[in-house]
Amino acid sequence: MSPRITRPRAAIAGGAAFVVVAAVAVSLSLSHSTSAAGPAKADKPINARLSSSSCTGPAGAAYIATAGYQAFDAVDTNNCYEVQQYNVGDPAVPNTGTSDTNYSSTDEGVALFGNTLYFADTGNDTVAVVPSQSLNPDDYVDTPETLIKVGVNPEGVAVSPDGSQVWVADTGPQTGEPTLGALSVISAATNTVTATIPLPGTDPRQIAFSPSGGTAYVTTGIGLYVINTATHRIDTVIGGLGDPEGVTVAPNGTVYVTNTVQNVVDVISATANRVTRTIAVGQLPWQMALTSDGATLYVADGDSDAVSVINTATDAVTNTITVSGDPVSVALTPDDSRLWVGGLTSGNVSVIDTSDDTIVGAFAVGYGEYPNSGDGDEPTGIVMTTTLTPGA
Repeated sequence: MSPRITRPRAAIAGGAAFVVVAAVAVSLSLSHSTSAAGPAKADKPINARLSSSSCTGPAGAAYIATAGYQAFDAVDTNNCYEVQQYNVGDPAVPNTGTSDTNYSSTDEGVALFGNTLYFADTGNDTVAVVPSQSLNPDDYVDTPETLIKVGVNPEGVAVSPDGSQVWVADTGPQTGEPTLGALSVISAATNTVTATIPLPGTDPRQIAFSPSGGTAYVTTGIGLYVINTATHRIDTVIGGLGDPEGVTVAPNGTVYVTNTVQNVVDVISATANRVTRTIAVGQLPWQMALTSDGATLYVADGDSDAVSVINTATDAVTNTITVSGDPVSVALTPDDSRLWVGGLTSGNVSVIDTSDDTIVGAFAVGYGEYPNSGDGDEPTGIVMTTTLTPGA
């Protein structure tokens, strides 16, 4: 295990999923059965809402990476209705003469551009490309996907602003030297890896692009890498960020990074490439979501069971929203009216009305009909769109 033992990172060992949170090893037993036939399928979609009278939002779809269940959820954002939980990244076993499938995927990262989903499948070192409008809610197994071989243990994935490139953070193995940390650059037009950028001695995690797409920002164990996307050259490395994880970029170019050691958000000037301010938040800040105008930043504070709400004009925390279950993943609906927060250990997603920061609904990922029935599914990433998922 990496010395960075506070990371809520899913790993596969002997077919069992486990996570390490807050320096305590927590063994999670999967709440759904998985066999050679794959994850159990419900006879029909089940409304997984726990607060059925209040879970509302704009029309559209959310796609949730459930790393612990080797799948992803398609959810109607209007009512939190679970349309289907689909298989992802599980290729057939070659040279067996059978229809055996290798259920090894752990899709920790997810990105969306247009109607195309990209999943970083840590368990089998691939990126799964899934056209969302080709999903069939009556068939959870035969997901229309293209699997692209990338580096070792891909975790983060991001699409360039123009949609032409997909960058993948290959964290490398958790033990052994030298490390194999790298970035894989995929052409979205051909679904092939066109470049590999070695980042020796690091474990790249999350990626964000500047508004123009000319710069990529990559969090690693030693700091934030600033990379020219045209030349793939490293412009600089910003250190002193306390084991950073999440990164996001505002429309004006300001860069925000979650500092998991010092429990702050570091605010970085893109012109000076240095930290200009820090904002104290909760414990173990992880992912962030920024409103489209860049005015409000939401930070998932995993070990505080909370979300910090930040006014970016004043760099002040204006509210702290209690969200149980080790929240790590966050995403905003395209109209910024709802914030979805995924709890790593609870397997629940909380839906927050951003007009008053109140929780207006919650549901368990997968086909949960009761609180915590999504235990072990581990919602590690969420993306949102105004386009309805098939079957919604």
